[in-house]
Amino acid sequence: MTAYGPGEPRAPAVEAAAGIARLEGYLLAHRVRTEATEAGAVFADRFPWLGPRERSEIAREFAREHLAVRRRMLRDAAARADGLRREYGDRYARLRRRLLAVALGAAGATTAVVSLVVRSTG
Repeated sequence: MTAYGPGEPRAPAVEAAAGIARLEGYLLAHRVRTEATEAGAVFADRFPWLGPRERSEIAREFAREHLAVRRRMLRDAAARADGLRREYGDRYARLRRRLLAVALGAAGATTAVVSLVVRSTG
């Protein structure tokens, strides 16, 4: 097994999940490259007056630009997801603190009321 952290072996389930994630990433990247190549060929076919070499170059450049756009979109989406994760994490932490404060306040008030009732009856 490979080391997960300093001296920590990874569990087989973690290894399997990591391997599946890598495989999914590879398959997704392969599909995106194939789509870019196909889109480049379709784009280049719009220019029937170009020779085969020129069409091939146009198709390659289109595919390269298509991949660059997809990378930027993926980076932007990942950055947005990180931002949302932080934002909602902060909101959740504030909500937990408020809930704890209300619960402690209610417990304190209940204790005070019970204490007053016990004193007045005793």
